[in-house]
Amino acid sequence: MTKLPAYFSVGSGPAVVLLHSTLSSKNQWKSLSAMLEGKFRVIAPDLYGYGDTPMPEQRDNYTLLDEAELLRSLLDRLLPPDEPIHLVGHSFGGAVALRFCHLYRKRVKTLTVFEPVSFHLLDQDDPALAPMLEMMQELTSLLAAGSPEKAAATFLDYWNGAGCFDNFPLRIRKDFASRTDKLALDFTALTRTPLTLADFRELRLPVTLIAGRSSRLPALRVAQRLSETLPNCTLKWVETGHMGPVTDPELVNPVILSSIG
Repeated sequence: MTKLPAYFSVGSGPAVVLLHSTLSSKNQWKSLSAMLEGKFRVIAPDLYGYGDTPMPEQRDNYTLLDEAELLRSLLDRLLPPDEPIHLVGHSFGGAVALRFCHLYRKRVKTLTVFEPVSFHLLDQDDPALAPMLEMMQELTSLLAAGSPEKAAATFLDYWNGAGCFDNFPLRIRKDFASRTDKLALDFTALTRTPLTLADFRELRLPVTLIAGRSSRLPALRVAQRLSETLPNCTLKWVETGHMGPVTDPELVNPVILSSIG
């Protein structure tokens, strides 16, 4: 039986672990890993349902804890238990990174997150959350109607702008559509995870929180609330949107690199 998750590892030195966004994979970090591998050991896993890692077997009670434990199982195989890591996450991967730090803070030396979409940290009546809830209701209806491509388009166009989905080659559009069940499961985890901002007030490791100035309101509200809560947090702004680590790595990667030394 194949051990999970799938991952790539390059370079040598202190470990840097990179967690990708929803509907993405470990391959989103290729340019960053090329910058890091001369000084660090880069480990980039595929989270559940993406890249070469299959969907989780148990989905009824799925939360961010499942992804955090998936990461722990990989690190237990690759690294000594007392070796601290530099942990980097983008969007959904950022939410997983925060959950991992809450569980295993002694295993993390620094945390760098680009707009972690930890929507469970917002009050359900927060007006900033409403656009995301509306978009996900539309996505759920499209999936129920058997329209995974339209669901993928709804999601990607929300974060990247109208027409984004149609600009991808057919092969890529079909791959996005094939992963929409996991997209819906991700959103369930992001709203079901039973942690609040108060649970992160004692997370004293160095945190660099990166946000795009042209990003969507729900992600920016999470970034704002986290920056006000985490005791050792630096908020850095980049002239990009929510998918900046993918669309503008030349702007985002240097910020990540500076955050981990």
